[in-house]
Amino acid sequence: MHALTSRFVRREQLDKSPAMATVRTAFKGIASRRRAARTRSTSLIQQLVNAGATVGEGSDGGSDAREGELKRALETALGSLDELRAIYEQRVGRWEDEMERIADERDRVDLLLHQTLGVSLQQNGAGL
Repeated sequence: MHALTSRFVRREQLDKSPAMATVRTAFKGIASRRRAARTRSTSLIQQLVNAGATVGEGSDGGSDAREGELKRALETALGSLDELRAIYEQRVGRWEDEMERIADERDRVDLLLHQTLGVSLQQNGAGL
């Protein structure tokens, strides 16, 4: 849709053409169908709540199916948590690397100041 609203299209006034109106109408239809599909899908938490509410109702065959659904939902949730943990560990690692780099740069600046001016960042109280 961005390409359809670019400066060239506006400058040439192609955005007022019947073809552009058709494209916009089609895009609005696609967007509304996507919104409707998103509202129909339930979250993992809602699925667990719904499955938990129906446990105990029905026959043993139904409870086995629900148990399988709950196990799959739990495995999915645990997999998501593992992914989040990995992302968190990567971020912590990057942060630690950045802090180490900043400390190294601070030390180099301090050494340079000390060698050239005889002044140290730590002497001025600016050191951390």
